[in-house]
Amino acid sequence: MKLNIQQCHPLKEIVDSIHTQVAKIEDDLKVRVAEYNNVRSQLNAINRKQSGSLAVRDLSNLVKPEDIIISENLITLLAIVPKYSQKDWLASYETLTSYVVPRSSKKLHEDNEYALYTVTLFRRVADNFRTSSREKGFQIRDFEYSSEAQENRKQEIERIVQDQESLRSSLLQWCYTSYGEVNFFPTFRAM
Repeated sequence: MKLNIQQCHPLKEIVDSIHTQVAKIEDDLKVRVAEYNNVRSQLNAINRKQSGSLAVRDLSNLVKPEDIIISENLITLLAIVPKYSQKDWLASYETLTSYVVPRSSKKLHEDNEYALYTVTLFRRVADNFRTSSREKGFQIRDFEYSSEAQENRKQEIERIVQDQESLRSSLLQWCYTSYGEVNFFPTFRAM
């Protein structure tokens, strides 16, 4: 076998070429992993909002349309009451301001720290009620029931879950292709 000297490249050029290819693959991997982690972070944030305490949680799946009264003069507010203060809430919500509908408070949900109550009152005293509630340690959450918004949130979650699975599959396939000689399967299986 004859070696053609004109076709041989110096070792330095070969090493530089390998380094360049590896750097491109590494950069591509970083971009793909960042995209995947971004979608995963979005999904984790949504899950935290769905399962966090009532003080920060999305209330749309806990409140039904029949729990809310909104008219020209009346409004239903949602109060987050610490569990240890529930008796105080029930004893005092009617007197926090004038024009509160008597016996209108109803408990909708309870978690480890808080209880979610509704209260109906005249719209014109809502700001006074919020202030008085805050002074007593009760948090009034802004909430507007919208079945359309609830459906949009559900579709957004489904889209993000599909994006996550698509990016995960794409990332795994890319790794199998780009790093075929290296066994990455056990490392990426846990993602």
